[in-house]
Amino acid sequence: MTRAARLADFLESHIRTGDFPGASYLVAEEKRILAEGALGSAVLRPERIAATTGTLYDLASLTKPLAGALLAALLESERIVGLDDPLSRHLSDWSRQGAAAGITLTDLLTHRSGLPAWYPLYIHATDRPSCAGWLSRQPLERPPRTRVVYSDPGYILLGLALERAAGARLDRLFAERVTRPLGLADLMFRPGPVLRSRTAATEAGNLKERLLAGPEADRYNGWRTEVAWGEAHDLNARMLEGVSAHAGLFGTARAVHSVAQEFLGCGSGLLDERSRALFGTSLTAGIGQDRSLGFLLATEPDVSAGGTMSRGSFGHTGFTGTSLWIDPEARRIYVLLTNRVHPEFKEIDMNAIRRGFHELATAG
Repeated sequence: MTRAARLADFLESHIRTGDFPGASYLVAEEKRILAEGALGSAVLRPERIAATTGTLYDLASLTKPLAGALLAALLESERIVGLDDPLSRHLSDWSRQGAAAGITLTDLLTHRSGLPAWYPLYIHATDRPSCAGWLSRQPLERPPRTRVVYSDPGYILLGLALERAAGARLDRLFAERVTRPLGLADLMFRPGPVLRSRTAATEAGNLKERLLAGPEADRYNGWRTEVAWGEAHDLNARMLEGVSAHAGLFGTARAVHSVAQEFLGCGSGLLDERSRALFGTSLTAGIGQDRSLGFLLATEPDVSAGGTMSRGSFGHTGFTGTSLWIDPEARRIYVLLTNRVHPEFKEIDMNAIRRGFHELATAG
């Protein structure tokens, strides 16, 4: 049985059990595609549309490395920002005292800033300026650089700082510095109604976010009731007009593969060698998970990479059911995109599914 057939059987079994309605996947050795396919449905409600290799998936937190971290590195190479710059240098709203005043862009990029994992910012803010202002008034959970805690607010602040430094909104920066130079038409923020029929739908409602918001949920009347289709699933990203460094990107598996080649060093040369090294090197040794610029490293057995990639592999996942892993030793790229929150959210062990996918993808 071929690699593609094994992967198709595996994913079809999870579609049958209802773990996700559809999937698109790609396994490559540098530029050479070893296996690629699409299965199931991109949309179940309000109509049924089959998934194809051209389906645009809500990439969710894959936005962090593919847009937030990549743009930070590119803007540093242009000397518009420095990765060790304090956040306050580029975001005047961050007028903090004490330890919080010293938070750097690298602290945000590696989740070592001391900021919490999540806030329902859409309850407290209505736009970019009010979002930055509200976050600047919240206490840190711990001193910076003492522990890794994965933080959406950290990447939201990163994106706002990059926008201020470069003088343009993140979607424009991403188009100018990433998708146009790479010739990518299928990776974007805000795909819009024209591309809706090609876009995988996500959740009807906001079950998980309502649970996370706790008592604050009772005083918010902006909960989504319809299926999210063609707009960001994440409500903080939606409040930010679908454009943020933490979530908001949509793309195909081939488009994700194209950007992944830049991190692996076999692409168009968008990144210089020094910048590329930062994406595969731990910057958080001794304070928790091994995090590089934008990515998690496969140094622990329970990460979604599984146990068959080299320990130098680096990757990321997205809440909607997406993942990207890059193995620099094997020169391999693994992309799995699903819409596991459609038509509604349910608790499944998505990381176990990813590990199973990678075990099959690395064999043979």
